Amino acid sequence: MTNPMAEKFNVLNKRERLLITATVIVLIIVMFFMFAIEPLMKTSSALDAQIEHQERITNEQTIEIESVSKALILDPSESVRLEIKELDLLDQSLTVLLKKRSVNLMVPSQMSHVLETVLHNKPGLILQRLSSLPLEPLRLSSESESDSTSVSASASRDASSVLSAAPVYSHGFEVVLRGGYSDIYDYLRRLESLSSSFFWDSLEFKVANYPDSKITLRVHTLSAVEGWLGG
Repeated sequence: MTNPMAEKFNVLNKRERLLITATVIVLIIVMFFMFAIEPLMKTSSALDAQIEHQERITNEQTIEIESVSKALILDPSESVRLEIKELDLLDQSLTVLLKKRSVNLMVPSQMSHVLETVLHNKPGLILQRLSSLPLEPLRLSSESESDSTSVSASASRDASSVLSAAPVYSHGFEVVLRGGYSDIYDYLRRLESLSSSFFWDSLEFKVANYPDSKITLRVHTLSAVEGWLGG
């Protein structure tokens, strides 16, 4: 049985047959693209978009991990160690300052005895009163700050903490004398010539009945001991 389509095709000349054959081939290719290649391309585009999205998420996570890693590298106790180091430096500077000021300082237990002993062989002087004054904690002065130039400002603000840990006390004494001017002057000169020293706070001089005069002398020394050790 003869196929009518084949008969019609055979009737055509060679050029027409080539044209029809080419058209059929193009149609087959188009159909193959539509039903096979195009779905694959759409799937590939979707995969590319998904990969790009995943890469963006991965980059964000990498940045976050790097940030956390840097935070972990930094020692959280570093600031505490620096503060402790500054306080240690301040403590050392205060120790040096105290040693500088306390060279040959008289100990509190000797003060009253020395102040009274200097009166020996001075019959023209009358000791009216010799008393100890209330203890006072040492306060940092501008001089101590200038002597501590290597200590940072933040550590200087913590000076009270250091002094609380290792306090230093001022032991004060008040002497009231009555006598002639020359005897009083000699007494003060002898105090200044002592091998052991102390700090002079104030000197009040009054003429009672000439030539008798009256002086009120206040002095102090330093000690790390809270409390009076004798005298």
